[in-house]
Amino acid sequence: MALPIACELGRTCEVQNYVDLDAGPGVKDYRCGTAAYDKHSGVDIRILDVAAQRRGVDVLAVAPGVVTGVRDEMPDIMSDAPGAPSDPRMCGNGVAIDHGGGWVTQTCHMARGSLSVAVGQRVAAGQRLGQVGLSGATEFPHVHVTVWKDGQVVDPFAPNAALAASCQPQASLWTAQAARGLAYKPGVIFNTGFAPGPVTGPSIEQGGIPTPDRTSAYLVAYVTAINLRAGDRAQLTLRGPDGAVLATDTHAPVERSKAEYFMLVGKRRPGAAWPVGSYAAEARILRPDLPPSVRRFTLRL
Repeated sequence: MALPIACELGRTCEVQNYVDLDAGPGVKDYRCGTAAYDKHSGVDIRILDVAAQRRGVDVLAVAPGVVTGVRDEMPDIMSDAPGAPSDPRMCGNGVAIDHGGGWVTQTCHMARGSLSVAVGQRVAAGQRLGQVGLSGATEFPHVHVTVWKDGQVVDPFAPNAALAASCQPQASLWTAQAARGLAYKPGVIFNTGFAPGPVTGPSIEQGGIPTPDRTSAYLVAYVTAINLRAGDRAQLTLRGPDGAVLATDTHAPVERSKAEYFMLVGKRRPGAAWPVGSYAAEARILRPDLPPSVRRFTLRL
């Protein structure tokens, strides 16, 4: 399987959810983590924000095959937004492809009017199917891919169900290139940036936050992290051009797994203007049993 989306993993997209391999009411991804939700049947790769979705991010066929189903009439609206359909049809706009030998994939949550294939059409691996949307049961812009073999859901990261049950290492269905980009990350610093004042998680999800300038009343650094585990702590520090700490915050350990986690730090403008120079922020996810995840980002004023 090739990557199902035209994005740069680790920068403009990340895996949000894996297949849930727990047969009961609990949750277990293929590494025995909690980056899934109950009965989730596919892989979700999310993009940065709604602004990126509106600019257009292509969805791609993961392997050659024949299109057996297309839906392209569902509205693009988050399922928790006012006016969302009461019956969103879980997949929203999507494409089903028969790859032969009992293998079938379904790609979901695409933008209405973006689909570029038709039933009966033969497609190649990497061919454009449409674009990421907000159709169906979704709370953020992403592509969802489900894989079936002879009518049974298969986890492309762990296709051998016997080994998957005990989280033993195994060969995935991904190409070598896709597998490198999709390497498992327990807790990811995903969306980062600077703002001229306080921001919220929903405003980051929408995108289009204005960039601060030297006259901005505040300088705020913000971070969204995904798939934190119980015990993880988020830390964010903002430094001025001289390296001095302007603001820092270390949150208490999270009590349970968090699919999404938001934090910010900032400082009020000192005097008439911010000093000229490069401002740096550093985000860390501190874990009791693993090295920290670190992401640094800068702004020139």
